[in-house]
Amino acid sequence: MSAHEETVAHHDIGESPEGENRSIARPAAPAAKAGAGARRIIFLVLLAIALVLPATLKNFVVFQLTQTMVYAIAILGLNLLTGFNGQFSLGHSAFYAVGAYTAAIMMEHMGVSYVWTLPVAGVICFVLGFLFGLPALRLEGVYLALATFALAAATPQILKLSPLEHWTGGVQGIVITKPDAPFGLPLNQDQWLYYFTLIVGIILY
Repeated sequence: MSAHEETVAHHDIGESPEGENRSIARPAAPAAKAGAGARRIIFLVLLAIALVLPATLKNFVVFQLTQTMVYAIAILGLNLLTGFNGQFSLGHSAFYAVGAYTAAIMMEHMGVSYVWTLPVAGVICFVLGFLFGLPALRLEGVYLALATFALAAATPQILKLSPLEHWTGGVQGIVITKPDAPFGLPLNQDQWLYYFTLIVGIILY
């Protein structure tokens, strides 16, 4: 065998002429496309089921499903910190409460439509999270968990303080009326809240 033929043979079996092993990358595009297609089909099936459910269930069950989706949206924020960065936080309920009270106060005391409360509540939570996050950046592990737990424990007590009771409702909280479906849609209040929450969840996901 000539030197040229030997070189070609080395390359065919994944070795360089110097004897170094080299891995040969083979594209896995078909498998990746198949996996993506399967996930897309599963998503569409689940979405179709989610769209049909409110028409087949009682209003109370629809409301419970809406609450479940609200908690799922809250968990998405926690996943950014814990799932992707590995930092254990116990304080997300505090920002959840601040956002909820912001929206409720704007609706109950200011007469603002619930749609417009979403960006305002998001901005306020972002500012508070940024201010709390500046010193928290120096912490990690159990120390971050303790600091965020303190925030979660203190927030309900702050919201129940007497100077804020007029706005927050104290220990009773704020009772707001469920909004009617817009544009004359043939949906009751629970069904509309369900679909509205589903749309928000899909956008954030």
